[in-house]
Amino acid sequence: MSASKSAGRAGNLPAELTSFIGRRHEIAEIKRLLSASRLVTLTGVGGAGKTRLSLRAAADLQRAFSDGVWLVELAALEDQALLSQTIASTLGLHDRTARWPVPALAEYLSDKRLLLVLDNCEHLRDACAVLVDTVLHAAPDVHILATSRQALGLTGEHIFQVPTMSMPEPDRPTPHDALGQYEAVNLFVDRAVAVRPDFEVTTENADTIVRVCQRLDGIPLAIELTAVRLRALDLGDLLDRLEDRFRLLTAGSPGVLPRHQTLRALIDWSNALCSERESIVWARLSVFSGGFDLTAAEAVCSDETIPEEDVVGLLAALVDKSIVIAEHHNGRLRYRLLETIRQYGLERLAANGDETAVRARHRDYFVGLVERAFTEWLGPDQETWLTTLLREHNNLRAAFEFCLTSRDHAATGVQMAGALWFFWIATGLTNEGRRWLERGLDVSGEASPVRARALWVCGYLCTIQEDLTAARPMIEECRSLGEQLDDVDAAAWAVQLTGMMAMSAGELADTRDALSEALERHRTNDNPLGILDTSFYLVVVTALLGELQDAVRIAEDAIALCDSRGERWLKSYMLWDLSLVAWQQSDYDKAAASAMAGLRLAREFNEQWVIAFCFEILAWTAHGERTLPRAARLFGAADRLWRRIGAPLFGMRHLVTFHEQQQEQAREALGGRRFDADFRDGTLMSTDDSIAFALDERELTRETTAASRHDTTLTRREREVANLIADGLSNKEIATKLVIARRTAEAHVEHILGKLGFSSRSQVAAWVAEQRGTELSAHEHH
Repeated sequence: MSASKSAGRAGNLPAELTSFIGRRHEIAEIKRLLSASRLVTLTGVGGAGKTRLSLRAAADLQRAFSDGVWLVELAALEDQALLSQTIASTLGLHDRTARWPVPALAEYLSDKRLLLVLDNCEHLRDACAVLVDTVLHAAPDVHILATSRQALGLTGEHIFQVPTMSMPEPDRPTPHDALGQYEAVNLFVDRAVAVRPDFEVTTENADTIVRVCQRLDGIPLAIELTAVRLRALDLGDLLDRLEDRFRLLTAGSPGVLPRHQTLRALIDWSNALCSERESIVWARLSVFSGGFDLTAAEAVCSDETIPEEDVVGLLAALVDKSIVIAEHHNGRLRYRLLETIRQYGLERLAANGDETAVRARHRDYFVGLVERAFTEWLGPDQETWLTTLLREHNNLRAAFEFCLTSRDHAATGVQMAGALWFFWIATGLTNEGRRWLERGLDVSGEASPVRARALWVCGYLCTIQEDLTAARPMIEECRSLGEQLDDVDAAAWAVQLTGMMAMSAGELADTRDALSEALERHRTNDNPLGILDTSFYLVVVTALLGELQDAVRIAEDAIALCDSRGERWLKSYMLWDLSLVAWQQSDYDKAAASAMAGLRLAREFNEQWVIAFCFEILAWTAHGERTLPRAARLFGAADRLWRRIGAPLFGMRHLVTFHEQQQEQAREALGGRRFDADFRDGTLMSTDDSIAFALDERELTRETTAASRHDTTLTRREREVANLIADGLSNKEIATKLVIARRTAEAHVEHILGKLGFSSRSQVAAWVAEQRGTELSAHEHH
């Protein structure tokens, strides 16, 4: 259940919750800059609308990027080492190797045509600059739109200073029926109507509205915070109170109030209009990162001064005052604070003197959530738990950061990171999980069952990343702690990991012996998670040793255990196991049926490792059944995923040998040119389309492959523009010839490139020439 998975056109841009007002010129300029440069950074004061503007411009450009437009929200990210992992997760990239994340991400993006929107970069400026520079050099068709209070400082970066909204000039009367041309006025009126449906611009109130907007410097966030006051004040009183507040700030000085101070004054005023308890709850809510629900708010905000039952009313009051934003996500109500509001709350929390206590309650709430997930993971609610943890990912990170501030809290962080074993693997966040575990283990050295669990979990992540040098000392310490503490679970996992390390080295007999011992230990300990996980690896090794009946028995026992508990994630792995054994027995029908069953389960979790495994087996069975074009396409689909994930087929030399033999034989049988064409078609399919093809849910043709990647239907005007491009005309010349604005011509060119999946005008020219040749040939034939 990837956070980034979406239906329809690739990308993850959120739906707009309120109407978008004005900014036409700014959007056009941002789009123009992105056509001229691959890096554009929007800068400006807090509250100027950088995020909203970037999202609207990005939405307008979706058709120009065949691989999607992707928003990466960075405001909640504190550890710059997780920057590339955060971007990779947003894109749905599961990298299970120990590669340095930035090059791995750059490699993945190297053949993509997409737009990355990096929102709120200022606190990660240096890390963002390094990553953006690496990506732009490695991926020629990737564009980046960043928002930051400070430019990234890279060569080729185009900086767009986001202006405040347009307003009437001071001391220049404007008729009330002409105010609609000003963005600040339109925004104020729109938000005023939202709280007072009878509100309208009249001859009597027009001047007051203008003065309010001027007093607020046209800052969108300031306007929105002020308009909501019309619930309790009439327009004249609202202006009087604004004037009073800003008169205090300027202290009679005729100078213009700095815009950052304007916004600060408005947020101060919002805080002053809150009751004392509302203000306290606002400050406490600021520890949440990436949003929260009511249950979490009640746990974190309540104490002896604010009872838990009072939190819901205080939260509702903050929503009414537009301090907190309430949103519906999949039928659930969730809350968040705008980053400017959240930062103000954090300042207040520090000033109140109870920040440590509030952060501790935040940590304790998420420790409880994580331990519940660990306990209930082997059950029917796996998909729900995975979705919940992905939704709370930023809060988990915030809790980890707090835990690692001191040795006193580190053990709790180690406890959390260890309990998230399944989460790190199922989401492809192995690098992140390993980082939290290693940091926590370094800070917390106390011998305990919590440390023992963290050691085997971290050792496990290192092993599947094939970093055996890092894994070995962790496994040894885990074994030692298991003996010292009489921790039978830790001892069993240490034995299992010894077997997994032997498996990575290709030592099949040693692997089988160690994994068999681990399985018996897990059974004695009545540890179903250990039983299932060990069984998966043991089936593979037993099958490779030719002991096929034993392999089937172990797999079927494990599947029965999964079914008894309603478990589906590890069952997908076991079904792949069965398909491998059936393929070795040349029972291609059974192998395909098992692989398809595993693939259907893996699709539910977006478990890319199992998806790739199943593509492999289905390619092998297609080769065995001599359906060679299907085999080639599935090899291509598998290759696309293996390159994303890393560590293909565990890196096990026996499985890799099977892969190489099957692929080469299929290529020889089909013919190199035809195989390569079908293989390429497989690499071009999206994961969803590849799964549908593998499951025989959709017939694949070369035409549908191209259509799934690009929308090639040009309008009559776009065809006209494409022909002029082929004739060598510039955008300016096209605009002159068609009697349209130059920006309109640029937009047409942008749409043509996006629809055809091209990155240059020369590609368009070649396409037009091909179309003309096809039409001429058809005419001559006719």
